[in-house]
Amino acid sequence: MKSLLRSMFILASLLASNAACSTDISGQWTLSVENTEHHVVATLRVEFTNENAASCMGGEWKVLRVISATAKEKDFFPTADPLSYQVDDRKLTIGRNEVCDAYLWLQGALGGASVRGDYFSLGPGGTTPLGYFNLSQGK
Repeated sequence: MKSLLRSMFILASLLASNAACSTDISGQWTLSVENTEHHVVATLRVEFTNENAASCMGGEWKVLRVISATAKEKDFFPTADPLSYQVDDRKLTIGRNEVCDAYLWLQGALGGASVRGDYFSLGPGGTTPLGYFNLSQGK
């Protein structure tokens, strides 16, 4: 009996750890983009699609559908521009990738029902930190 309980505990632990490390990004998500002082400047309701996206950047990019968006500063984050995403080795990158050499990216590690990370610009001169982001499922 003790052996059976131990086996069940190990199995449950493995299943729980796989669920916590899930890379499933289906469904709707709330994306909050913050400035460097951690004040929310833009909030978007988004959905990850399997549709291929146009991009100046190499890689396999998919369309990020914006369902709704509000922004306190119009030019801080490109809520009206086409956005795309890719998942590479459990790292999620969301960005404006159709404006060549003026990329705006959100990047963070996947794992569970939320993602936190950095917001930065990427161009010929390198990267410039712009803020942070939080992505949460549902809500």
